[in-house]
Amino acid sequence: MLKKLKSLALISALTTSMSAFAVPITYIGADDAVSSFADMVNAQSAASDFFDVTGAIDVFDFESAIPTNLTISGGSTVSSSCGAVCGFNTTAGGSFWREVVGGSVTFTFADAVDAFGFYVNGLQTERVPQQTIEYVDGSSIQQIIDMPSATGGGGAFLGFVDFGQLISSVTFNATSDILGFDDLYFGRSATNPGDPTTVPAPATLFLFGTGLLSLGLLRRNRK
Repeated sequence: MLKKLKSLALISALTTSMSAFAVPITYIGADDAVSSFADMVNAQSAASDFFDVTGAIDVFDFESAIPTNLTISGGSTVSSSCGAVCGFNTTAGGSFWREVVGGSVTFTFADAVDAFGFYVNGLQTERVPQQTIEYVDGSSIQQIIDMPSATGGGGAFLGFVDFGQLISSVTFNATSDILGFDDLYFGRSATNPGDPTTVPAPATLFLFGTGLLSLGLLRRNRK
């Protein structure tokens, strides 16, 4: 009986641990001194990895009115700026993007998401404090993701998946930089990423752990 109680306690501890220490999986790629989307090679590679995991999710490219399931606070939609160091369009055949002059921009979702990604350019991280993405997940834990270094009007893709969480808004802290955002991707990630190298979701880890414990209990009972 004592062994069974210890095993049940371990299962409970595993459940608590997986809930408390769930962290987002990030997909980040950056390129220095870019002047067009074609120059953003590392960014596009990171985006491809992100899409492999998320599957089909919503995208907004600023070429039309902001959809009703998305609200953006901060910055303004533009079709021209002060050059590549202030950002540019990344949509094929498009002309518009979101420009943010310092401060922050917040993306709010009518339906909670667990995956979010975007292209950003005009980065001059050598001149400004650390830029971050911040959000609160379904367990009320504040998550902070650091933006990569990208200098001289660099470009980047930043995407994250926080499997199964309920995220209603994401804030990007641009600090004192002038940036362009385009092609926002958001929604619920695919339940089965199909990539054996992908870190499993907390629920998957929990089921795996409890399965191992169950096998241990069966072996003890047989003895």
